[in-house]
Amino acid sequence: MSQIREVKEATDIVALIGEKISLQRSGSSFRGLCPFHSEKSPSFFVNEQFQRYKCFGCGEHGDALTFLEKYEGMTFGEAIKYLAERAGITLESYKPTAEDDSRLRLLSLLSLAKEYYHFLLTQHELGEPARHYLKERGVTAESIRLFQLGYALPSWDGLIKYLHLKKKYSLAELQQAGMVVTNQNNKIYDRFRQRLMFPLTNHRGQIVGFSGRVLDKESKEAKYINTPETALYHKSEMLFGYSELFQNIRQKREVIVVEGEFDVISSAQAHVNNVVAIKGSAVTQDHLRLISRAADKVIFSLDVDSAGVKATKRAIEQVGEMPLEVRVISVPSGKDPDELARTQPKEWRESSKASISVYDFLLQAALKQFDANTAEGKRAIIDELAPVFGRISHAVEQEVYFKKLAGALQTKEEIIKRDVERFKVSKQAKRIQSSWSNVAESAPETKLSLGAARTRRLEDYLIYVWWQGETVSSWARLHQLEPSWFSQSHWQLLIKVAQLQRQAVELAALSAQLDEETRQVLFETLANPNHQELITTDEQDREFSNTLAELQQILAREKIALINEELTELDKVAQPSSEQEARQAFLLSEIVRWQKQGMSAVQADRA
Repeated sequence: MSQIREVKEATDIVALIGEKISLQRSGSSFRGLCPFHSEKSPSFFVNEQFQRYKCFGCGEHGDALTFLEKYEGMTFGEAIKYLAERAGITLESYKPTAEDDSRLRLLSLLSLAKEYYHFLLTQHELGEPARHYLKERGVTAESIRLFQLGYALPSWDGLIKYLHLKKKYSLAELQQAGMVVTNQNNKIYDRFRQRLMFPLTNHRGQIVGFSGRVLDKESKEAKYINTPETALYHKSEMLFGYSELFQNIRQKREVIVVEGEFDVISSAQAHVNNVVAIKGSAVTQDHLRLISRAADKVIFSLDVDSAGVKATKRAIEQVGEMPLEVRVISVPSGKDPDELARTQPKEWRESSKASISVYDFLLQAALKQFDANTAEGKRAIIDELAPVFGRISHAVEQEVYFKKLAGALQTKEEIIKRDVERFKVSKQAKRIQSSWSNVAESAPETKLSLGAARTRRLEDYLIYVWWQGETVSSWARLHQLEPSWFSQSHWQLLIKVAQLQRQAVELAALSAQLDEETRQVLFETLANPNHQELITTDEQDREFSNTLAELQQILAREKIALINEELTELDKVAQPSSEQEARQAFLLSEIVRWQKQGMSAVQADRA
């Protein structure tokens, strides 16, 4: 047995995934909300026998290693090492890939860069301008330590001298990490110079990039520059403060989303410790999925200008079907969270507790943007809010906001309801028209695949029903099956392997003899919620017989159709040879045989 397989078999995938998301038993598997896409109804299944997971919503699937790679962003090498240590297994034969080695070196390089910048800020005399700047902004020594703030020298090659000449990292590696820039004359120099440095960590606390802020208010350079997209740093996934404040976030189960690093730092100093900052002004689904790992509620406190309002609206839309309650903080006096937390920390703490609903925020924003006293303004407000208010799922809550909107527009509530319904009908018509266009474009291909798709569904369901009874009944059903009746090679293999057993065996023992792909497909079929809804315990035998009969009927029709095609070609021969005549006779006998099999299946189905 390879060490990779040894590690996988020593891992309890239900326990591993259960540490990340909430799982509840569902039949022979466990079920929960998928961590890879937005959903409110659980379609994510994990099975302890197969050591596999599958989401029937987005299609993500795999084993424990795959889960760590996709959920934690680990490389295969990092994942196998993590699971081996977790299981107490010493890896001897496994060797890291070149990709793993490169990633580890880049992480080490960035960690050293963080230490270099932090040393310059906290201990070197050249860091005095940055220390003075932070003191003026009220940043404490504790915050400097918690967020590992640093300082980049004004020189063009300070970091290059340290990492390349002293620590022996290549210039190519510095470039891959986003720490240097090459100009038109191919001269390489430090990307960050004379800036306050904010290390950017992923959710595992690893340094993956930096953000640098100018100290001179009169500087004509960009106020902030960030690490460019690299193999390690992805702006759409980055939340400043997430790893540093994770325990506070998880304990409170809610996150306040702000726009800047200083918003986070000042908030933490004001004892509001469940704050994260996005990079830029766009909240992405990657951000929200990360937040949903530790919180049930997300509270947006973005800038109060028109751009900030638009960013908040887009952020709300991004939440979609995610299991997150959404609220909004309206910062008083037009201040941003950083300024309010520094100058009036008590008021910021109170504001963080006094968030308003999304619907109240959007209503307030629409009333500020449009004139509710004019017909045009009222129409614009309705057009802005109808799509949102129409999607409120709770009737009582929807009624509340219909009344608020009617009061703000000084009109009757019934009129508001009619406008919302009109909008919903209009949107539905567009969706139907779009869906019919898609069907028309793909109709020929769909028509050709319908028969094969139904056959595959029947085969999958038959395998599912086969395994639903006791081991003895499953064993008896097995001998009613022929591998050749199945169009899918993995089911042919499964039946052949099962029929080679000398006695009835448990599912786990049988699945261990299958290849990885067949095991995955078998698990997905057994965990499929659509299959589970079609059958009850007291009708398993009848369901198996009926499904088998239907599959045999389809098979008989397909075989007869193929035989008739060949007979048609033979009939075109004016003077058939003796071999061709013998072939015709054989094909006619085959038609009779398949007709009998089809009739037997029909009779069995009726019985």
